[in-house]
Amino acid sequence: MLVGILLLGWIPQGHARGLSEKDRTKIYCSMQKMLILAEMFDVRVENDKKKYQLPKECSRDGQKPRDVSMPEWFPEELARMNTNKVVYVPNEGTYSEVDLWRQAFSNVYLFLDRAYKSLDPKIPIVLDQLSRGYVGNRNNLVATIDRLNKDLLRGKQMLIMKDSMDGRARSMLSTLELINSEFLSTIESFSSPISQREDKYRKSVMAVVVLANHLFSQFMATPIPGTVPDPKTFRTTRADRATSTFMISLGAALAGLAVFLLLESKREGIIRFLEEYKQKSSAWAEDFNRQFVTIDIKYIVFGTIGVFALGGLALGAMTGGFLGVFIFLLVVFAGGVISIRMPMAVLDMLKKSRGRRINNQLMDSLILLSNSLRSGMDIVQVFEMVSKDMLPPIADEFGLVVKNYQLGTPFEKALDGLTERVDSRMLSYIVKAIIIQRQVGGNLTVIFARLVENIREESKLEEKLQAMTAQQKIQSIVVSIMPFVMMLVMFIFNPSQMISFYTSPVGIFVFLFCITWIGIGMKVLKKMGEVRV
Repeated sequence: MLVGILLLGWIPQGHARGLSEKDRTKIYCSMQKMLILAEMFDVRVENDKKKYQLPKECSRDGQKPRDVSMPEWFPEELARMNTNKVVYVPNEGTYSEVDLWRQAFSNVYLFLDRAYKSLDPKIPIVLDQLSRGYVGNRNNLVATIDRLNKDLLRGKQMLIMKDSMDGRARSMLSTLELINSEFLSTIESFSSPISQREDKYRKSVMAVVVLANHLFSQFMATPIPGTVPDPKTFRTTRADRATSTFMISLGAALAGLAVFLLLESKREGIIRFLEEYKQKSSAWAEDFNRQFVTIDIKYIVFGTIGVFALGGLALGAMTGGFLGVFIFLLVVFAGGVISIRMPMAVLDMLKKSRGRRINNQLMDSLILLSNSLRSGMDIVQVFEMVSKDMLPPIADEFGLVVKNYQLGTPFEKALDGLTERVDSRMLSYIVKAIIIQRQVGGNLTVIFARLVENIREESKLEEKLQAMTAQQKIQSIVVSIMPFVMMLVMFIFNPSQMISFYTSPVGIFVFLFCITWIGIGMKVLKKMGEVRV
């Protein structure tokens, strides 16, 4: 007892008794409402005797008591709920659905009663008892809510207690969940700093009061009709569909006209750009031929536009309406912009790929060159031997150098063409060494031997760097792939909601925004893992 009294140093001046008399009246009215609900769910009392009164201070005018009668729909529902035996508790028996709801209202009532009594200056407060009482109220309410939220299978019929009371149970359970969270806030107020205890205690108790009043109103009010609306109300007629199709077609035509007028105003610039692009296309076609690849540039350009057009058509069809037309045009425009740069991108990719393959053959070629020079051959004969004994692509490149020389091209110029065609740093070193040796003299065999040694050391260093940066590369791949994997999983589990979101303007913007930043992140991670030897 002495410990309890010592713990009360902060109570009489604040905390529980910091609530005003007006607050105490509100608590009392909420208590009465919870008591009425608990008694309405008492099946031991006859229905014709279930007539109650709220005290006058709880009425709207505050002048006379307010009569409260059982709703007309409730007797039949009460009998049905009482037949649903849903929970068996050892040493207590079997509880029906009615018993669970009555326990829930009783727990809220006991909480409010404890808060109400804590305001009475005649009753001494023991902090431990008050705190333990609130904890007990919350534990009982949590157990009751969990039982009410469970769906039970009775034979082949599913019993869903959330659908009870003509649909009121769902909203009432949500209110009970909020009351439970405020129970926890009340308990936590006891461990708050002294300066905040009174305010937190008052706010949490008064929140329970407001929610208890709302719970009472949910039970007594008339719910929104749950009948299925007449399909004829939302049925579209042939005229409506024709009007919608006409408006979409008109919007598409106006959008096309706007694009045509814009292109017409830039006609001269577009013609000049097309002429320049034709010249670039001829240069690109020649570069492709130098890579021993024959391809028409038009296939790359129009193929890219076609892929984007199909993607835009799919997105536009899913979105529908004029917005779908706009998305289609936007995607096609983006495809046109990308297709202009696509031939150069493909050419760069081919050069890098071919350069890597030549680098892998370079050491064997150098050894063959060095051995052939030692045997007394000249450099042209050595190149011809490499073109015959090695495999493509290095055999093709060395053979082309020999053919150009045989057709009258100076050997140094033929070697310059080799460096232009192949993206290989080590090959350029070899070509420069040969050209310098032919101009000023020197022992080419020794130079090739040193180059072979350098290539071996560089290969070892590159392999070591690849091993050191492998984790970073894998991280960049995982970071780029995981968002799409998660999106695919969400599509599998909830396709309708995902389609409706990603075909909306907000969803399209979010998707494009994420794609942009994923690309930036991949680029940054790639640059961080690059180490030039």
